Amino acid sequence: MRKTLQRAAITAVAAFAPLAFTAVVAPAVGSAMPVVPNCENGWWDPVANMCRPPVATTPLACDNGWWWDPVANVCREPLLPPQ
Repeated sequence: MRKTLQRAAITAVAAFAPLAFTAVVAPAVGSAMPVVPNCENGWWDPVANMCRPPVATTPLACDNGWWWDPVANVCREPLLPPQ
C-alpha cells in the first residue's frame, strides 16, 4: 500500500510540473506593457501603429446623408444606398 501511494505521489508531481512551470513563466511574458510613444498635439492610433494629428473640433457640414469621418476630417458617402 505504501509503495502504491509513493508511486501515485511521484505521478502527480510529474503531471503537475509542466503546469507549475507555465504558471511561473507565462505571467511574466503576458504582462508586458506595449510601448506607446508620446504623440504631441495628436493621438496614438494602435491599429495603424502611428501618431495621428488632432481631430478637428468642429464637424464638417456634410449634405445628402453623407457622414463626417473625424479621423480623416472628410465627408464620406452613405454606407447604405438611398432607397
